[in-house]
Amino acid sequence: MAKPRTTAQHHARRTAATWRWVYDDRRWPPLRDQVLSEEPLCRAHCGRPPAVVDHIRPHRGDEQLAFDRGNLQALCKPCHDAKTARETGFAGGGRKQAGAARITLVCGPPCSGKSSYVREHAERGDLVIDWDALAVALGSSHGHDHPPALRPFIAEARDAVTARLDRAHNLTAAWIIATAPRQSDRERLAPGADVVLLATPEDECTRRARRDGRPHGTIEAIESWWRTYRADQDTSPR
Repeated sequence: MAKPRTTAQHHARRTAATWRWVYDDRRWPPLRDQVLSEEPLCRAHCGRPPAVVDHIRPHRGDEQLAFDRGNLQALCKPCHDAKTARETGFAGGGRKQAGAARITLVCGPPCSGKSSYVREHAERGDLVIDWDALAVALGSSHGHDHPPALRPFIAEARDAVTARLDRAHNLTAAWIIATAPRQSDRERLAPGADVVLLATPEDECTRRARRDGRPHGTIEAIESWWRTYRADQDTSPR
């Protein structure tokens, strides 16, 4: 006998139904066939042949994520179902998945104190996904001013590590540091994560940038973040 669905499961199913247009779009069938032809084995490394084309980062109706070949992978149905359960936070009869890492997205304008917040709160063994730290690891010689040619590689490295959280691991907690001024940015980067928004006042961020000798363009980036954030707040449903 099937177990009754919880209120949260009903809500998740209703929300997912609004994204079904992606699979009815004329672009989806050829893209799906391309992925299955290019990836003969399940990308979760279980050894089974794939049957489902999965979005590595859930698209949530976002057109760019939905039809981005780089965001697609071939999975067998059991691995896909397990990944979906992790993303929605439910497995089996609606119980929260045991052992899943707590993911926290820490966001705010440049110089708002994101990295300092994570240093103060992360524990030994926690995963920290930080754009600047990845940039340095990939060859940038400056902690905050990275060559434009490196940026696509930094982005792919960040996305690959974030996507790895969807597979089996032994982490207790993960932290993602990003600017993410829009709510949609935050949902795309870390769906279902706890969000810490450090809305440090614009003038304080600017003061810190000047004090710390941040690179040219930082103050403009602070101003841009606040413009975008305020506009997003004005258009967000109350």
